[in-house]
Amino acid sequence: MDIQQSTPKSSRHLDRERKRAARACDGCRRQKERCDGGVPCRRCFRLGRPCDFSGRASTETESQAGSGLRPGAIARSRAPDHSSAEQAKRLEYLERIVQGYVGSKDALDLETLKGLAQATEKRRTSPRPADTSSQSSEFDGVDEKFDMQPLHGNVTHYSGEFSHWNFSMRIKKWIDQSVPNDALNQSSKSATTFKEYYRAEELQSHSDALGALSLLPPRPIADFLVYAFFKHAQTNYFFVEQNWLKRKLDLAYENTAAFSRRDVGVVGIFFAILAIGTQFAYLESLVDGAENPTEKGPDAFTEDSLGILFYQQACRLLPDVITASSLESVQACLLLGIYTLPVDASGLSYIYLNLALKLAIQNGMHRKYFVENRDADIVETRNRVWWSVYTIEKRVGTFHGRPMSISSTDVDADFPVHRPDLWSSTSPIDVAHILATIELNQKLSRMSREITILRSLPKHEIPEGLKRLSHLHRELKNWWDALPNDTFCKEFTSQSNISRQHMHLQLEYCLVRMFVGRVFIFPEAGLRDGSSPATSANGPSSASQGKKGTRSTLVADCIEAALSVIDTCRCLRNSIGLARASYTEFSSCRAALLVITTQCLSQKTYMFRQALRDGLSMLKEMSTGSLSAHSETSLIEAFEQAIANMNAQEQTTSATVSESQYAKFKRWEQLWKSDAPIAEIPEESTQVKQAPMAPPVTEPPKQGGEASKEDTVMMPSGTPFFGVDGHFASFPQSLDDFSAFFGNEFGSNIDSGHG
Repeated sequence: MDIQQSTPKSSRHLDRERKRAARACDGCRRQKERCDGGVPCRRCFRLGRPCDFSGRASTETESQAGSGLRPGAIARSRAPDHSSAEQAKRLEYLERIVQGYVGSKDALDLETLKGLAQATEKRRTSPRPADTSSQSSEFDGVDEKFDMQPLHGNVTHYSGEFSHWNFSMRIKKWIDQSVPNDALNQSSKSATTFKEYYRAEELQSHSDALGALSLLPPRPIADFLVYAFFKHAQTNYFFVEQNWLKRKLDLAYENTAAFSRRDVGVVGIFFAILAIGTQFAYLESLVDGAENPTEKGPDAFTEDSLGILFYQQACRLLPDVITASSLESVQACLLLGIYTLPVDASGLSYIYLNLALKLAIQNGMHRKYFVENRDADIVETRNRVWWSVYTIEKRVGTFHGRPMSISSTDVDADFPVHRPDLWSSTSPIDVAHILATIELNQKLSRMSREITILRSLPKHEIPEGLKRLSHLHRELKNWWDALPNDTFCKEFTSQSNISRQHMHLQLEYCLVRMFVGRVFIFPEAGLRDGSSPATSANGPSSASQGKKGTRSTLVADCIEAALSVIDTCRCLRNSIGLARASYTEFSSCRAALLVITTQCLSQKTYMFRQALRDGLSMLKEMSTGSLSAHSETSLIEAFEQAIANMNAQEQTTSATVSESQYAKFKRWEQLWKSDAPIAEIPEESTQVKQAPMAPPVTEPPKQGGEASKEDTVMMPSGTPFFGVDGHFASFPQSLDDFSAFFGNEFGSNIDSGHG
């Protein structure tokens, strides 16, 4: 019974397999792959290729089985006749193709061609591992990729993997592929037409950016502020391309009708750059040999009020800048963050930088730009702006304790490259400094993550965590040592050509070293490793010594980096001038002073005290005119004053303790002369002084107070400090009690003796 039931099932299964083989689509038939006969078939749908049925599959299969010919041979037999010249040409092209793959003309003999054909046929007919796994996997077809669609101007719509939009577009593609072709075997128009909606432009204000253009300053003033921006502000990061900005400014001053409300990001860039230019404009006066305005106090920087006006005008455009969400919108928000860095780095600036980062993600700037037929200038600008905003935002977040906005695993954008054919305003050295700054901050991010992990490790895993951190620290040092000195000018002298981009890279490198080492700089910072002063009877273990060695190495390098920052800032002040609006210069000097302050508490040496005084002087110079910078400077100044007071007290105490015996004697002498004025002794008293003293009395001394009274009366008045036995009397042991010894009664007794 069972046999009778199983036979029909087997026959039906074989019939179905034969039907599937007979209804293979053209794509599966050409690739000699198994087809399920669906419309579209499963394999064509997964590979995203057209699935067509010409209706000749059954006939061709039967002819192949009867004749024993390969499918390619049948296809050639049914092909129309060609002239002999065309066939010779085809043969020549095929030979060239084979020769290109094989690399030798000897491979065109018949046996070699036969072997190559058989090997190719074997590879095509052998099952693919991906296909085999996909047949049994319930997640077959999970190959979603992000979508990036260019819109108008520099606006790009990005949709990440597994997003609602991406899933909708896959359904649309499936439906479009299911639509049958027309009579010419060409795909008809898409069956799914819809109104695309990417930006909420209806929310933009009707007063477009044209009104803001009338508020621009005269062209010579704008050119001067733009020059100051590119010379002093845009050093090791990229914000705007100089030639592009010049062309846009030409339009703004000559043809304002060329701007529309979609160009609101460009107008925002104008005012943000002018605001930043006012922060660095005073540095141009140092070139002319004028007096440093920082020495005149905060009243010297009256241009700050003008910069605030430019900044406020850019802020008025911010809602429309966000709505437009273009590449220029990213640049405008980034520049607002740069302007507010010296004002409020951890608050307002961080918000602007985070906003620029989110707008960049919306445009897909964090991913590789696979869109075809796009301007190479735009692609390079996207890459440079992305890495600048991503690096600065992460750096500020790390130094000010902010969480990470985007994981590094979600970033695969191309790094900036030098394109002299596109931009003549940037040199290879500029690009090299940008790349070095990006890589340096990536190392900072990895070290910060390792320190965060280290603080939460169990006690027995801390040695291994310290080893990983020490390995990253060595990698940092090796990377810095490998940088060519002729490009990056790591060692500067008085004859060196001081450049702000060289100095900033040096300061950022020292900042990373200080960030890693300052975690271990406090005496109580043991990171729960149990490294208490008490040790076992056998002495400290090797693991404990290793931990102490790692910490001491990181702390020593941190202190060395702090002193190097003071030297670098001193070199800047003596050459091209310290920039009070530079976040790199101010933050590095501030971090260095904090490290040096800890050393002044533990090591009272002249080197650290002098470095603290010099650094505090430079920090005061950079904080001129900035309330937030002045607040941070006043805190360090309070630290310095407290340390100075402690050192003064300790010096007074140590001077008293280390006083020589002769100095004590001389001080005792001065106290004796000042606190015990003795009346002049008459000349006749000298005779009494020179008379020999009476011999000791052999009679027993008289009892009571009379004996002592008589002895006191008979004592010569000129020898008040000698006893009756000719020795010194009992003096106070403390010099401070000397005045108490020479009281009023003692002085009156002396005077009465002479009466």
